[in-house]
Amino acid sequence: MRRKNYTSRFFICIAVVVAFCLLSAVYSGLTGNASPVTRLVGIVTTPLQKLGTGIGGVFGKGHEYFFEVDELKAENEKLKQQVRDMEQQVRDAAVALDENDRLRTQLGMAERNRELTLQTAEVIGRNPGDWATTLTLDKGSSSGVEVNDLVQTEDGMVGYVSSVASNYCEVTTVVDVEMQCGALVTRTREAAIAEGNYDLMAQGFLRLSYLKENADLVIGDTIETSGRGGVFPKGIMIGTVESVLPEENGISYYAVIKPFVNAEMVTSVSIITDYTITE
Repeated sequence: MRRKNYTSRFFICIAVVVAFCLLSAVYSGLTGNASPVTRLVGIVTTPLQKLGTGIGGVFGKGHEYFFEVDELKAENEKLKQQVRDMEQQVRDAAVALDENDRLRTQLGMAERNRELTLQTAEVIGRNPGDWATTLTLDKGSSSGVEVNDLVQTEDGMVGYVSSVASNYCEVTTVVDVEMQCGALVTRTREAAIAEGNYDLMAQGFLRLSYLKENADLVIGDTIETSGRGGVFPKGIMIGTVESVLPEENGISYYAVIKPFVNAEMVTSVSIITDYTITE
């Protein structure tokens, strides 16, 4: 009997719900407005929807926050690595300076005191030929310029004055086949001769010849004038070692030098018309 009562009540409830739904549909169709049932459902579900949206927003913002934190951590670590690298570069530079001072002391080399008399000049002509590479400057003997005066820029040697007129002069550049001067390897103080070479001139290079058999020379070494013979002042930078190659005899070696100054591009120079250098 109880089971029958429960079944009857169940069907009655279903019938009531169906009736409400039908009445709501008829009401909405006739009036065009939401039925009371629909409004009731909206009233009940709206707070739940807001709660769900709020929870979703919190989780979204939390994910974005942790993502930004990860980015900041990665950027911070990158900056720390850059600082460590720069600190190491400073330490390496300090070591190099200390080593340079130590080597100069061992070699008995005091700091050079140079007094140079300079005459500025502008390049007014070029002759980049197959057999010679020369420049024409707008200063000559009337400005105190003489043959064999060394010509330079702040970067290094350009060449030397090979002929002079009253108001202009010709300069033989460092890569010209006629150029030859005493040279030193800055690091080891090894003496040699820097000279132009026909095969290297087209590449804008020169060679360092007459190296000793056991010469300590590496790529990147800097080469400067030695002052030997008293023609050119000592300590003017010439270039850097690009390669070290055997001579044709297979016994001795020579080095290919890249000048610090590209004579084809230079527009203004300084002519050393007089100098004194004391150790």
